[in-house]
Amino acid sequence: MKALKFTAASIALAIASIGAAHAELSSGDKKFLEKAAESGQLELATSQLAVERATHPDVKAFAQMMVTDHTKADTELKALAASKQVTLPMEQPRKVKSELEDLGKKQGIEFDKEYADEIAVDAHKDAVDLFKDAAEDAKDPDVKAWAAKTLPTLQAHYDAGRMLKEKLKDVK
Repeated sequence: MKALKFTAASIALAIASIGAAHAELSSGDKKFLEKAAESGQLELATSQLAVERATHPDVKAFAQMMVTDHTKADTELKALAASKQVTLPMEQPRKVKSELEDLGKKQGIEFDKEYADEIAVDAHKDAVDLFKDAAEDAKDPDVKAWAAKTLPTLQAHYDAGRMLKEKLKDVK
């Protein structure tokens, strides 16, 4: 009889843990994943453009680092979202399209400075804030862990972006 009660309790616990693993994410965690995807798309798309169009070698190098790092983060984000049954937007959000269009109108050092200002600094500041909040406040442990793991890379990008912007300040 004791063995039967123990087995029943074990089965109930196993079913409960399976249910918890597939429990729906909080709206805040879903929103974070969606905003992280949008942020990543912005940084990846504009950085791909910068790899092609930048004239300053430091801007090209920074943009290539962004492409490499954000491609990896995007792959991880897609896997995390899929494991949580969250569908991320497939097409670029309006903000990304608009930023690409605006940046695409620039040429030469004007392009480089705009990229450094808008993407290397401003977009990364926003991303650092977004990931910092999720690393502290996310409800789902996997979402929280991914945000915390990704945050140092974003902070390093932000710091490098500020140095890049400063370096370009007096370039004509």
